[in-house]
Amino acid sequence: MHYVTWLGLWVKTKCMHRDEFIVVGWTDPEGSRPWLGAILLAYYDEDGRLVYAGRAGVGIDDAELERLWRRLQPFAISEMPLEIPPPRTSRFGSPLVLSRVHWVRPELVAEVKYLTWTDEHLLRQVVYEGLREDKPAADVRRPLPHPKPTASTSPARPSPHPKPAASPGVTRPSTRARSRRLPVPAENILQLLPDAVAPSREELAAYWRTVADDALAYLARRPLKLVRHTKGITFYHMGPLPEIPPAVKQLTLEKRKGGIGTRLWIEDLAGLLGLVELRVVEIHPWGATVDDIEHPDTLVFDLDPGEGVGWQFVVETAFRLRDMLAAKGHDCSPKTTGGKGLHVMVPISRGMSWDAAHAYTRYIAYRLAATAPDRYVTSATVARTGKLFIDYLRNGRGTTAIGAYSPRVRPGFPIAAPVTWQDIEHGLRSDAFSLRKLPRARRRKTA
Repeated sequence: MHYVTWLGLWVKTKCMHRDEFIVVGWTDPEGSRPWLGAILLAYYDEDGRLVYAGRAGVGIDDAELERLWRRLQPFAISEMPLEIPPPRTSRFGSPLVLSRVHWVRPELVAEVKYLTWTDEHLLRQVVYEGLREDKPAADVRRPLPHPKPTASTSPARPSPHPKPAASPGVTRPSTRARSRRLPVPAENILQLLPDAVAPSREELAAYWRTVADDALAYLARRPLKLVRHTKGITFYHMGPLPEIPPAVKQLTLEKRKGGIGTRLWIEDLAGLLGLVELRVVEIHPWGATVDDIEHPDTLVFDLDPGEGVGWQFVVETAFRLRDMLAAKGHDCSPKTTGGKGLHVMVPISRGMSWDAAHAYTRYIAYRLAATAPDRYVTSATVARTGKLFIDYLRNGRGTTAIGAYSPRVRPGFPIAAPVTWQDIEHGLRSDAFSLRKLPRARRRKTA
């Protein structure tokens, strides 16, 4: 950015941004620097994949280097926890030498300052600010793009007057910067879904009237994470909403990172139709109800196949997981997702904390992965091709999975649907149903 001094001279300053990223590794130090060189950063994208974001080595004194190095040691792993390997080169900074990288489980979160994102989708001029021990890694998503500071090309002579924003002497913002000029306030957008395809409100309302009796068994009285489509854009919503219809309830709760938040919930068809009024197109419920948000009553495993993994292997894995859970006394059921994978839903009694639920599902996922380590991963790693990701990360306070009977904002408007093990055994696929192709029982009801 630019500002005018009391002498009337233009001075250029850097406009830094502050966000949180997941720590996925560290590099060896060079020269006289002790302990470590830099930490490697990442975020989860909308599909739950861990994506490399850059590295941070500036802003860490020797004492913090030692503390950080010791903090990372218990999380060290041999397998890269990223969907795609970090680029070896960049227009900015020295090349990243993977042989000098040590990987860690993606569980720690760091707060950093940075100047901008590069065209390679990497952070530029990153300054480490500290670890966020209060921030769950599962919550970290790529922040909305920030405007790039613009450079002045006007004459060098001093001017006592500020330059107008639309001056011909100011470079037009980049495409990424212009994308911030959205018809919805940026503070309401948790994550943009630029490739989403949303049904009309009329179509959604008719759909919910048809399936409400069944859907409410899974969606009612649960805090909801919402995807909205309004003014031409689709996004995960956060923060204040427009006027809320009376049938849509509000739950005030304490956020994990401090402060008070609000989540919406519904209990009947009127509530579902109220969400349609709010332009809600996808519903992602918590695994707990509003009666006791601190203790889940449902666990979920998301079986997410990588490229080259056939549907039959997804089915085999689901049955293997079912048998493993049955041996522990759980009666679980499958749910289609409207995508490539399958959810295994596990009802539980409300005696387990969220931390315990996370640890328990991780234990199950690791046990299942150990039965065929060449076919399974428990994080979205670079070795996803030909492997299936056993995703247990949706079992945490505030984390969600697509709700049963919720439409998806994808071409054809597929729906997530609870099904039976017999359905899956007989060849039913995860994209079998849509807004216009309901399960058989639903079609009979509307005939």
